[in-house]
Amino acid sequence: MKTAASIQAFAFALVLALGLDSCASTQNPPPPTDLTTAVHTNRISLYAGKRDLDKDEYDPVDRQNMIGLEYVREEPGSPIGFEVGTMGSEKKAHESGFDVKGRTGEIYAGLHKGFGLDVVRGYVGAGVSYIQSKVDVEGIGNADDTSLAGYIHGGVTADLGTSAYIGVDLRFLFGSSMTIAGASTDANYGQLALVLGVAF
Repeated sequence: MKTAASIQAFAFALVLALGLDSCASTQNPPPPTDLTTAVHTNRISLYAGKRDLDKDEYDPVDRQNMIGLEYVREEPGSPIGFEVGTMGSEKKAHESGFDVKGRTGEIYAGLHKGFGLDVVRGYVGAGVSYIQSKVDVEGIGNADDTSLAGYIHGGVTADLGTSAYIGVDLRFLFGSSMTIAGASTDANYGQLALVLGVAF
């Protein structure tokens, strides 16, 4: 049920992005009114925040610190752009006398749509991710697996000048399927991150 709801949200976001753009695509974007509203084609963003995996399956390393790097290309006035990136997360904990470390790493690619030409702008993105999840228990060993999955994310950024920006991003990964240490699991997550980037 969770996967079905996520897929519906994924499809809704894409339809919304394409629908909103079709209304505006007949007009050229207005010229920027000042230096902070310049229209750029390329964006490179650094993400840092928290990634929440399934607590029942990953406790005590379910809430992991994450970091990521993303490149976006979207031509001004184009219907939609694209994004590619890599992200990873990790948490260490001590449980029942054992040191436990959980990690994830992923690469992804998808569609990207930005909204607005003001200092504060919104965006959505969605696509396919290849993710690895690994759990290491000191003295016992480690286990990992990989999976394809879908993702959707969106956020708001605010310009800091002619090219730099800061923002927040909410992201969900869904549809992954793994077997770790003989148990069926997944690496689905919800994630909230700060974004710092440059546009050019």
